[in-house]
Amino acid sequence: MRRLIPRSLAARITLLAVTAVGVALAIVGVSVLVGVSRADRRALDRDLGRQADRIAQLAERRGGPPGLFDHDDAARLRQGPSASTVDPAARDGGAPPFGGPPPEVLDPGADRFSRVVYPDGSAVVAGAGVPTDFPKLSTVGLVTVTASGERWRVAARRLRGGVALQVAGRLAPLDERTDRLRLVMLLALAAGLLGTGIAAASLVRVALRPLGRLRGTAAEVAQTADLSRRVAVGDGPVEIDALAMDVNAMLARLETSAEQRETALQSARRFAADAGHELRTPLTSLKANLDTVAHQATGLDGDTRAALTASAGDAQRLQALVEQLQALARGEAGPPAAAELVDLSELADAAVIALRVRHPEVTAELRAPQTGPMVSGDPESLRMLLDNLLENAAVHGRERGTIITTVSAGGDLAVADDGPGIAPYERARVLERFVRGADARGPGTGLGLAIAAAQAARHGGVLVLGDADGGGLRASVALPVASPARPAPAARG
Repeated sequence: MRRLIPRSLAARITLLAVTAVGVALAIVGVSVLVGVSRADRRALDRDLGRQADRIAQLAERRGGPPGLFDHDDAARLRQGPSASTVDPAARDGGAPPFGGPPPEVLDPGADRFSRVVYPDGSAVVAGAGVPTDFPKLSTVGLVTVTASGERWRVAARRLRGGVALQVAGRLAPLDERTDRLRLVMLLALAAGLLGTGIAAASLVRVALRPLGRLRGTAAEVAQTADLSRRVAVGDGPVEIDALAMDVNAMLARLETSAEQRETALQSARRFAADAGHELRTPLTSLKANLDTVAHQATGLDGDTRAALTASAGDAQRLQALVEQLQALARGEAGPPAAAELVDLSELADAAVIALRVRHPEVTAELRAPQTGPMVSGDPESLRMLLDNLLENAAVHGRERGTIITTVSAGGDLAVADDGPGIAPYERARVLERFVRGADARGPGTGLGLAIAAAQAARHGGVLVLGDADGGGLRASVALPVASPARPAPAARG
């Protein structure tokens, strides 16, 4: 049933209006048909009853049987379409000793007949032809008779001497009139439904126009993220104006919340940038001093030298953490303020070469066009994206494994390793800050993939983690291409 109901509100209202009008017209049509049919039947019954009463009253005034009217037997033998006729049995000595009524008394008109049936079975008929199987009724009153496939309405009376009087009329003209009226009603119903549908669709379109404007404004807000937009109020129905005011109130609350959130984020970014800037110099100095002490100090015992080595490692990790926090803050700062065209294949080539220098034990391959694709963005941020994906694969992939970097002409960038990978249920979590996989090995702060995800989002892409062909992790980003690339089948080494 739900499939039959349209999803469009305008279509639903139109269907409801057409259905309501259709039901009303159907009820009116049926009522008219029943009323007209009953009125026609009552009119026919009155005419037949009056004709029968007139003949019966005339017969009574003239004495009734025996001696009905006069003793002119010849009147019962006259022929003609409107004249009285007598059954053949009446000519063989069975005729009563009294005459029949004159034709002008019995003749009821077209599609009707009057019949006087005598006790001996003979009959005098005037008007329409009587079907051969028409019964000789023993009842008195109004009855419906079917004979030779036709329906007749009969007014029956009893006269003196056992004489039966029948005045009958065909019901076919009434049925034809009802059929014509039914056809007219059906045509009127169809025209009414069509007109209602057209009128309702037009009126609904006009009535829902303010709702369309509300939807358009909401779509613009969704596309532009401009929460300062407002929906016009006062030019539509009360219900839609109420909805528009609710939407405006919601947009106002969202705008306030967004401003507060943006203010907090800006403060956090400024703090991260300022803290990183202030911490970088002392951490660098601390690391250099520890290295100097470790190299120049002589005669130190093993515990002291181990403490110096651990302190130098801690200082190096703190320096790396500060740099990563600054990178994350830049990645979450929104689209680059000054974007430029960057050759993604060239950038990936430089990042893979740097990886080979940092991790000579790893086999790094690059599969990319000779030139392009060109993407619009910040070269430093895009390089940071690549470096973090490559570093994650080198550190957490298989030891002395293979890392394959792929760049497609459509702007798809992927880094795949042949290590243990990340379980599907952990892939969403490892994109968060300071989260590492349960089976992660090697050093790390849990920020590498979060930085890569932030930089991908900054350039209009989404970082997706999946399974590599070799069983490891495949990290892919689809970046929007700024201009058509000119791919070449040759791959970089």
